[in-house]
Amino acid sequence: MRRSKVFVAAILLVTACAAGCGHGGSPPAPVIDLAALDFGPYQAAPHDMGKPKNSYQARVFEAERLGDTVPLAMDIDPSLTFGGNSGSLVFEDPKNTMLHNFGDFDNFAQDAPNFIGGYISYGMDSRKNDGIELLNAVMLFPDEKQAADAAAALEHRDFTAKPDNQPVPIPKYPAAHAHWEPGNQSIDSWYATGKILVFTSDYDHTKIWFHHTDLPALVTMVTKSLDTIVPAVAKFTPTPANQLSDKPMDIDGMLGRTMIRPQAATGEWLNPPVVFHAHAALGWTTDPIADQRNFRKDGVDLYAEYGNTLYRARDAAGAQDIRDQLGDPSKHFKSAAPPRNLPVAKCRQYHGPVTIAVHFYCSVAYGRYASQSWGEQLLDAQQRISAQYAILVRAK
Repeated sequence: MRRSKVFVAAILLVTACAAGCGHGGSPPAPVIDLAALDFGPYQAAPHDMGKPKNSYQARVFEAERLGDTVPLAMDIDPSLTFGGNSGSLVFEDPKNTMLHNFGDFDNFAQDAPNFIGGYISYGMDSRKNDGIELLNAVMLFPDEKQAADAAAALEHRDFTAKPDNQPVPIPKYPAAHAHWEPGNQSIDSWYATGKILVFTSDYDHTKIWFHHTDLPALVTMVTKSLDTIVPAVAKFTPTPANQLSDKPMDIDGMLGRTMIRPQAATGEWLNPPVVFHAHAALGWTTDPIADQRNFRKDGVDLYAEYGNTLYRARDAAGAQDIRDQLGDPSKHFKSAAPPRNLPVAKCRQYHGPVTIAVHFYCSVAYGRYASQSWGEQLLDAQQRISAQYAILVRAK
């Protein structure tokens, strides 16, 4: 096979609710004394993300703004409902992303000079990694020519990596650069649209296993991807390159309400903080269908991740429902003790089949916000969610 991946157990952003849960009446929440909470080493005050502190941050958050417009894999093909990616979706350098599983990107800086940032949309039609994988990487450049030049250069690099590769025309998109390796049910395509380059890679594990090929099916998937993505990203208004540092990094104070990730002091992140509207946030979950249903039920409109994850719901009842979904016992989870002096939080421990997984999770709600923390030790997850609760209380 051309690529293999190890999928770490990813806990659903919002898991299916147990039977009977809902927005029924509940007793008044107890009064919490913030001074009695154990925050451990974590900051427990809201903060202003402000503007980017360097070029790296400016490019990353422009990529996030672009990503907020990028369709999900299931928007392209309804069968591609499973996530499970193990690399960052937002990138200013592909080396730490899934892209290296889908092509030759070792000389990316040479082939795509002045690249600003990109976003990955990814989906599968099987949890077992035995069906179709579709990846679309949407990349932003300063102008149309540089996007078009990068499309040609990146495709040429990947095309020449294997002597058996053959060019493939995409009739509806004649400017696309695409190729496949006959006998291998996969295709790679690069298509420039304005300042944006769309890289599409479609890979069919089942057909490869049974030595079947269907080139028209591959061309159809590329065409469907471009039919969906091109009009969507056309609605994105790129920030002029010389003004990237002037754009705020946050949306409605969401990141300012999350706990600061301790290792972010240098101003650079392996996985950068993210803030997205609800539909784009589904790209970060392992089960977007279930989470979309729950987002709609609870009126989730914004999602952020920094030191913890944070959801903004329609109202307090919706936020409490999210807290329960993230904190109640369920399949592969058993209850764990809540933080000291914070009975409104819920904690649980993972007991599933995957060994490479974070084991402790805690959740809390305050107002229309709900949050989840995690840790290898229960105390760490408890301290994180305690700090998060204090931040939500103190935020204006």
